[in-house]
Amino acid sequence: MEESIYKTVTVLNFGCSANRAIAEGISGTLKQSGYKISTTDIDADFIIINTCVVKQNTEHRMKDLLLSLPDSQNVIITGCLPVVMQKWIEQHVPSARILYPENANEIVSLIENRPVNSNFRLDSQIWEQLYSHKRVLFNPLITTVEISRGCLGNCSYCIVKHAKGHLRSRNPFSIIHEVRDSIKAGSKEIWLTAQDTGTYGWDRDPKTTLPELISELVSLQGHFYIRIGMMTPYTMEKIKHSLIKQMNNSKVFSFLHLPIQSGSNTILTEMRRKETREGFIELVKELKSKIPRLVLSTDVIVGVPGETEEDFKLSESLIKQIKPTIVNISKYTDRPGTTAAKLKSKIPTKIKSQRSKRLMQLCQEISKGELQSWIGWTGSVIIDDQGTKKNQLKARNMSYLPVIINNSQERLGTFQTVTITDTTVNYLMGTINE
Repeated sequence: MEESIYKTVTVLNFGCSANRAIAEGISGTLKQSGYKISTTDIDADFIIINTCVVKQNTEHRMKDLLLSLPDSQNVIITGCLPVVMQKWIEQHVPSARILYPENANEIVSLIENRPVNSNFRLDSQIWEQLYSHKRVLFNPLITTVEISRGCLGNCSYCIVKHAKGHLRSRNPFSIIHEVRDSIKAGSKEIWLTAQDTGTYGWDRDPKTTLPELISELVSLQGHFYIRIGMMTPYTMEKIKHSLIKQMNNSKVFSFLHLPIQSGSNTILTEMRRKETREGFIELVKELKSKIPRLVLSTDVIVGVPGETEEDFKLSESLIKQIKPTIVNISKYTDRPGTTAAKLKSKIPTKIKSQRSKRLMQLCQEISKGELQSWIGWTGSVIIDDQGTKKNQLKARNMSYLPVIINNSQERLGTFQTVTITDTTVNYLMGTINE
């Protein structure tokens, strides 16, 4: 067999679902230009690393990976690391080339040594060009759609604003076109992603909103689900009435990711968050009363500078009140360039670890109870992946909860009726109704 004349490119992706969309877009752009795409070949002609630096341990992981690569390899670094730590790359990985995520659509030009725009703060009309080609999806049943980039917040601890910049929303028509094509190609789940999906369209003229976008998407033909990505409780308040209406559509997962970060108003103020403890509790109460079987996910950071034991207990009591099914717990770490990093009232590592463990135990107990409430439920699920064992499948129910199905030969991408028979701490277990 004749050897391919095309060069191979390995795309390694890390971080959030927005990074996933960017990596898939880069892969699609390269494939259209004749390159062979891999996610595992360490001996490829080019290696593209789409980096994340949202947490300190993630940053260290990225740096360790970059330092382990031989100088002889053609390495291209994109994602957040080049934006916030370019000097580190130039000093420690001088042979690597940088591709700012704003200009990821120019990947072919970079590889082929043609001029590439060096500005990394451009408008959405530039970065959304990345999605004008058919993407190479990590999972052909799932299309992650980046609807906006950047945010309107200014949180004291967050490095993402430094990396992603101010809000820039995509043209709604390009999003609708991309989703329509993805559904025609076989995708069954459409993930809408952004740093804050709730602010989608606020920067556009004329202004549009996330509920308006979803209304257009659910009108598309096909059997599919839309998953709404993370949004701040503050922006959720601005659009809640129209969004609740859209979330009661059968094509939208009953799932929301609303990070609160702390149960203490004192700490929320220090974080420069726009939410309050009381407002969040009322918001969750309303959402749960108006969206059947709503699954709530939230985030909590423990050990923020100045956090007292009383502040932490307020976070514990908040979790007990709102009963989220999923809680992402992070131990605070300084991020370069943030206001919080300059504060002197740091919490000792031992105390942060103790608080994290306490909160994790509480969240697991609550999650266990929330999941057990599904036992006996019968309804439709979408099978979207293989499980870890032979003849094991992973599915998602109407609330985006994972359902593990054992000893089944059903095809990926099919909708099946299941009955939930058991649970673990992390997922439901079900059997397909014959």
